[in-house]
Amino acid sequence: MIISEKLRKQIQNGVYAPGDQLPSEFDLGRTFGVSRTTVRRAIATLTGLGLVTTQQGKGVFVKPQSKVSFSLANPLTFFDSELAKQGVTSSLQTLQYELTQPDPEIRARLKLAASEAMIYLQEKLILADEVPIAVDLAYFPETVGIALKDNVNNGFTYRTLAISGYDIESAEVSLESRPASYNVRDLLDVPLGSPLLVYHYLAWDKEKVPLVYGETISRADRTFYSVGLKRSQLGF
Repeated sequence: MIISEKLRKQIQNGVYAPGDQLPSEFDLGRTFGVSRTTVRRAIATLTGLGLVTTQQGKGVFVKPQSKVSFSLANPLTFFDSELAKQGVTSSLQTLQYELTQPDPEIRARLKLAASEAMIYLQEKLILADEVPIAVDLAYFPETVGIALKDNVNNGFTYRTLAISGYDIESAEVSLESRPASYNVRDLLDVPLGSPLLVYHYLAWDKEKVPLVYGETISRADRTFYSVGLKRSQLGF
């Protein structure tokens, strides 16, 4: 593993916290058994990733990592639009898009008929400024999944539905916490068992027919969810 990657993992795993000063070039070179030139290249890479900053005459320090926020008040908002408003460049990688058998919970959520034996599953990795922040699992009824095939790489779930001709009329969302599993740990580059936020969503068309059920599993150190309330909603 290259030096910059080792240091990046140490920063993300909390070995070096925001505001901490990294060891000197000499000490890092001695620790990793490399030259100071190699250390400088590693620091330049970390600087380019926005993980550290160099203070003239003082040293290299870990930068605070800003979190991206998502609104629970408007569950129909497109994720990429939310990130763009915060000055964050979003992208995604489709890890799989396949026909599969749903478990009983998914069947119930999508209100599948007895004759509907299969669904489409899309698993994708969501990145903010090229850093993985979430894994999204979206489950579509088979007819919807077939219609989405040509557009699954063109955007986030709601936008993909929209450009495929599906109008979302309403949605229901919920939030929970879950420890990182082996698979998610590797995708999000977090320690096994670290706390993650899980955003569940279910969206319908105007006929109240479910179009998608899914969950977005995100790093708790890089994301948070917010909701605004009016006085009339406070119950007093």
